[in-house]
Amino acid sequence: MKTILFLSHVLSAFFLMSPNSCQQAEYSNDSRIFVEGKVISANAAGVQIKLISDNILISETKPLADGTFKLGGPGTTAYKYLSFGKKIKSFSAIQPDCKLSYDSLYIVLPEKTYFKFTQITIEP
Repeated sequence: MKTILFLSHVLSAFFLMSPNSCQQAEYSNDSRIFVEGKVISANAAGVQIKLISDNILISETKPLADGTFKLGGPGTTAYKYLSFGKKIKSFSAIQPDCKLSYDSLYIVLPEKTYFKFTQITIEP
């Protein structure tokens, strides 16, 4: 009886230490990513802004009444995307490496830690 109890504890410990198959982001040395900017739209206050890395939501927010927003979260080694749930007409950023996706639904952010957008114009 004691042997069975001991084996059940050992097997439980192995189960808890085994890697799971869930998708996890690979974080880079406790680094952080920060994004701030201003959204211009007819209904800017109702826009949901998401910071995504490798299909994992890092952070989300809604802009203030004047359209400004700030996001932050853990920095990952994968490319990051800034999504608004609507098509992006145009944007201007301090960092020249940011790109608009082929379908204009998100902005691709390169491997940096701070991004500032002077304006992001999205469809209403």
